[in-house]
Amino acid sequence: MLVICESGSTKADWVLLDKNNKTYTETIGINPLFHDINKINSILQSNADLVKHNSLVKKIFFYGTSCSSAERISRVKTALQAFFTNAQLIEVRHDLDGAAYSVARADETSIVNIIGTGSNSCLFDGTKIIDQIGGNGFILSDEASGAYFGKRICGDYLIKMIPADMRQYIEQDMAVTRDIIMNNVYREPNANVYLASFSKLLSHFASNEYVQNLINSGFDEFYKKHICRFDHYSKYPVHFIGSIAFYFKDNLASVSSKNNAQLGNIIQKPIEGLIQYHQSELEA
Repeated sequence: MLVICESGSTKADWVLLDKNNKTYTETIGINPLFHDINKINSILQSNADLVKHNSLVKKIFFYGTSCSSAERISRVKTALQAFFTNAQLIEVRHDLDGAAYSVARADETSIVNIIGTGSNSCLFDGTKIIDQIGGNGFILSDEASGAYFGKRICGDYLIKMIPADMRQYIEQDMAVTRDIIMNNVYREPNANVYLASFSKLLSHFASNEYVQNLINSGFDEFYKKHICRFDHYSKYPVHFIGSIAFYFKDNLASVSSKNNAQLGNIIQKPIEGLIQYHQSELEA
């Protein structure tokens, strides 16, 4: 049995494959920047599908956020080996690799971007990543991500700069107060995930002028600080992965045109593309 996982900070998509069956499942996101081996193991143990099949798994391909250093990769790999006890092959790679394999063509250079809880960009030559900009976390960057928009919304809420209907929704439907925001951002772990939870307001109030301006300015900032900094960026197709890019593709198209970029593929999740990419491993 073969397992493929694509994990962001908020959620991880898993698929278990053999020649006759395909099982999709989910866990919370695994992020080695914040999670130790014990926490990763508890996340794996919490999923009934993974527990049911763990002894049958022979190969694992894990693509995850923050899997960008030898120490973090080793942490994830150790946790996976302890859980999938009969695995003979475990590969742990950065989520940008998974994004590129799932959305880009193998015969052309392209710019591949992730806009999820965080955001990241890379220049992909069809085989490997040859340059990267971003991935510095929600405090230092992550433009246009869920955490970025959530931070903007929370900041504007705290200084009473958001529309009245959004303010009412935050206070009544989400049961959020200033003290709750401050505690979750400054005292609780995973502040990026908490902030990203406010990005659902983008869809709920999509027609609101404040939201439209926020989305467009966020996408434009992403272009200026990421895509436009690649040499000759306008020569390459620009691909996006993530729910915010997917659900606001019209805004993204407008901002892409404004920045003289060739908008390429926009997909919500990379897991299907990764299944195709690893098809030869399954057949072997």
